Amino acid sequence: MQNLPNFRHLYYFWTISQEGSIKKASEKLNISPSGMSTQLKEVEEFFGKKLFERRVRKLELNEVGKVVADYCTTIFRQCDEMIESVQQARPRKRQHIRVGALPSLSSMHVHEFTLPLWKERDILLSVTEGSLGELMYQLNNGGLEIVLSDRNTEPKEKNLVSYRLKPQKMIAVGAPRFAWIKKRFPFSLHDVPMMYLTAHSQLRADVDRYLARHETRPQSVGEADDITFLRLGAERGVCVAILPQNSVQESIQKKRLIRLGELKNVSSEMWALVRRDASRLPVIKNLIYRFQNRD
Repeated sequence: MQNLPNFRHLYYFWTISQEGSIKKASEKLNISPSGMSTQLKEVEEFFGKKLFERRVRKLELNEVGKVVADYCTTIFRQCDEMIESVQQARPRKRQHIRVGALPSLSSMHVHEFTLPLWKERDILLSVTEGSLGELMYQLNNGGLEIVLSDRNTEPKEKNLVSYRLKPQKMIAVGAPRFAWIKKRFPFSLHDVPMMYLTAHSQLRADVDRYLARHETRPQSVGEADDITFLRLGAERGVCVAILPQNSVQESIQKKRLIRLGELKNVSSEMWALVRRDASRLPVIKNLIYRFQNRD
């Protein structure tokens, strides 16, 4: 512990990582470049590893450097919160994480993703729904930290990072009176009353392609953006619905719905879209990692 880099060493390293060069970091902190280089060398000597890759006119963090930078970000943020709490004599400020989700995603899927944040006392969580265009605008302009979408980002979105989360099986469900559909599924869906997600959802396109491949055409009774709306319609016996399995699991267990069949090779996708400047925040990294690797 005695040889551990002190706060100043780490702050110099972190500033270099933010500025991308020793020269810019030294100008920002009003320290000579040679002094800054010495401080960085001492940090690297302590860890016994290089923390940067040298590019043309720029220093880029390597994998080890990213780990150290993430910890530094946490240390300095907590230090700022400590100073603010002491100066203002009030509890530490809670970190506000704002999540936007498409209404066409399974509410259960969204809930399972955000559950760890609900349990954190130091986190204030807000979850809102909206169209993909609205949510992407808020994400790009700092109004949201995460957008949960049913599709990956467009290649033009260079300032965003996307993470594919665990997909869910898509199944057809209905009230007990539709039990006969189980036989010869999915061909038995032909002319059956069905409520669809709107064309705004990526799932709608996947379901349409599946039905077309099997040359079956259900009778459309309407469409909606909200998965819950479709589930309630199916529970009341109005129609059959094709939904993510986890969104209807409780209804099946309580016998309000029955499982009619699975759409093979069709799944409900969920992607977490994050700005690059927020993607390395420990709370967001840990949230996504835990969800991707859960049982």
